Amino acid sequence: FGSFTIFLDRPFTVGDIVSIGSITGVVERVGFRSTRLRTFDKSLVTVPNKKMVDAELDNLGMRPVRRSKFTIGLTYDTSQEKIKNIVKDIQNMIDKHPMTNEDGRVRFMDFGASSLDIMVVFYVKSSDWDDFINTKEDINYKIIDIIEQHKSSFAFPSRSIYIENSDNHKQTKL
Repeated sequence: FGSFTIFLDRPFTVGDIVSIGSITGVVERVGFRSTRLRTFDKSLVTVPNKKMVDAELDNLGMRPVRRSKFTIGLTYDTSQEKIKNIVKDIQNMIDKHPMTNEDGRVRFMDFGASSLDIMVVFYVKSSDWDDFINTKEDINYKIIDIIEQHKSSFAFPSRSIYIENSDNHKQTKL
């Protein structure tokens, strides 16, 4: 029954990237009893067609876009004006990038433990993995340029320790 469903409904074809359960890979062969997937670790996994039909199947190759979402952290000495300008410039850069659509969002989201956190979300107008990683790399370099242009810095995890002097109740920052 699973094989008939695959051959009639065609939820995927050879060459599609699919995710089924904990397995993600490229469909290499669709047989009468099973489907072979090549994982990104280059393993060959054979999945019974019954399982391919019964489980939730995500055909990643059918997506018109690929989403990237990450957070960048700025140091706490970054002024409110700089944050607003950085957010605006990153948003403009993403909106104008030839490989992204205009659904991207850049927002100052959180006061992190060690950083002022800016959320960056954008969609690459291709389902191709190489297009996705090349676009992401290009945008990352441009973000670095924007942060440097505004004379700001990326934060890294840090802690401030205050020691109280009980004699005169003064705090010393280390």
